[in-house]
Amino acid sequence: MSEVINGRALAEEVLSSAKQKFQKIERKVTLSIIRIGDDQASLIYIRNKEAAAEKLGVEVKKNHFPKETEFNKVSALIDELNADESVDGILLQLPLPEHINPRLLIDRILPEKDVDGLTSINQGKLFVSDDSGIRPCTPMGVLYMIKSICNNISGMYAVVLGRSATVGRPMAQLLLRENCTVSIAHSCSKNLPDICRQGDIVVSAVGCPLFVKADWIKEGAIVIDVGINRDQNNKIIGDVDFLPISRVARAISPVPGGVGPMTVAYLMHNVVAAASERYE
Repeated sequence: MSEVINGRALAEEVLSSAKQKFQKIERKVTLSIIRIGDDQASLIYIRNKEAAAEKLGVEVKKNHFPKETEFNKVSALIDELNADESVDGILLQLPLPEHINPRLLIDRILPEKDVDGLTSINQGKLFVSDDSGIRPCTPMGVLYMIKSICNNISGMYAVVLGRSATVGRPMAQLLLRENCTVSIAHSCSKNLPDICRQGDIVVSAVGCPLFVKADWIKEGAIVIDVGINRDQNNKIIGDVDFLPISRVARAISPVPGGVGPMTVAYLMHNVVAAASERYE
């Protein structure tokens, strides 16, 4: 059987490191969260982020808009938060209502306050290996999980399923920086099972329940499941068929209790890092 990667335990390591850095900051650290609409999953995610912030002592200010709110009203708030010296980090909770273009709002956030690491500037810095940018939380959490199993992944073949700007593409860049050979597969890729079978590392972020099957996985691979889906009984499940794959893989992350806590931990890491950078 595979080693089950304990995301909650690893998240505590990241939070502990962030807390040490936080304690050196001689002022209040503030994270401002913007939520539009009443998506219940978003509400749960925000509560998790608030709980992690409370552990560190980071103050959270919440800004909630109704679903029908227009772009200009939200962009005006972002401009205010950008100009507010007391705000260290700005987080725009995704997804947004369909009438609002998320890229336009994300890129309104100052890169140095973009604690999700999703602005075009921060993503561009990751692409060109500029370490001054803030990196996306989920991919950083996934990389930490992978390296908890195998610290030196140089030369390994990594397969990333999903090409989103929030996970798939930055994940591929981080793995390239670790000297992996990387393939990004997606909904238009042909022969997906054959592509996956090459992977020493497989990261799935497709958002499709139980999409990845055991016969897609090479024996001894490290499998990270980023997917959060619900089955017919409203139970949270991942992208990968956990139990059969756990008999093949070297290590596998569970859902829940895997990538989710790591994403929140790296958000706090980024908030503290942003606060430190702004006042060093």
